[in-house]
Amino acid sequence: MRVGLTLEMKASPYRKQSWTDLWEDCLWTFTEAERLGFDSLLVQEHFFSADGYAPSVPIFLSQLISRTTTARIGSYIYVAPLHHPLALAQETAVLDQLSGGRLDVGIGIGHRIAEYAAFGLDPRTRPSRMEEAIELLKLGWSGEEIEYDGRYHRIPGLQVQPTPAQEPHPPLWVAATTVAAAARAGRHGANLAGASVDPEVHAAYHAALAEAGHAPGSTRVSNPWSITVTDEDPEQVWERNQHLYFERWDYYRRIRSEFGDPDLDYGLAPAHDTYRANELIGDPETVLAVLEPFVKDLGLTDLVLFGPHPGIDLRGEGIESLRRFAADVLPTLQSW
Repeated sequence: MRVGLTLEMKASPYRKQSWTDLWEDCLWTFTEAERLGFDSLLVQEHFFSADGYAPSVPIFLSQLISRTTTARIGSYIYVAPLHHPLALAQETAVLDQLSGGRLDVGIGIGHRIAEYAAFGLDPRTRPSRMEEAIELLKLGWSGEEIEYDGRYHRIPGLQVQPTPAQEPHPPLWVAATTVAAAARAGRHGANLAGASVDPEVHAAYHAALAEAGHAPGSTRVSNPWSITVTDEDPEQVWERNQHLYFERWDYYRRIRSEFGDPDLDYGLAPAHDTYRANELIGDPETVLAVLEPFVKDLGLTDLVLFGPHPGIDLRGEGIESLRRFAADVLPTLQSW
């Protein structure tokens, strides 16, 4: 297995910092994660959030390129329909060249109505826009002349330069929470950046891979977990930080419920204790015992660790948790 780290990089009402201090703490944590042995460092994307959540993938990836040497870096994820696909192809090709071929590109459909509204796009067009984004992104990376007449993009013959350092292109990950999104990833032969442990989601991915003629084992599958490794009583850790856990999970509940799609809605009431099941808290043996059946049953090749919650001191409690994870959990995961 490979194990990546992602951080939300957003301001917390419980920890007052300047933007530069917040971002420097996050970048420092990423570079420490490389030293601790994490395989990849993943930058998230959102737009126009009051807390400044994940404001600029390429800028922070550029910083990671200059501060790291061995870890892979990547987007987790670009909201692809909110970008022109060929501009995204060009941007990621430059990042791949600058990183010496260390870039992974994760893209997704997005799950926040406000972002679509801000760009003047109908959120009901998300699936069809995503299809065109995947097609054009791969055409752009090819470096060949593109003639394309789609529903949203008409390309009258042009090339994207430079091409990426990796051939034929950087590993492409497509995010999926639902069966339909997983099937989309499979049809296109992309790696699956899963956000669900529902076996039906993963089965849909593998079925679509096979139907499209992609070879078994030719792709990778990831899933994220929010994990705190500790020898403390897990319930004491929960009680101490539950207000921070609440901030993380209630944000996702709110934006997902706006779509009115039961596949996206967590179906949880906005109360602190309803999110307890989303947090894996325990000693290394407990953490590994919980993860192992999911890894085996879902065929995971990658795990993405959702790093310390915004509001936790990254250079204090945050890095101590990551160091414990790296010392006592990471080596076993990487051996699976």
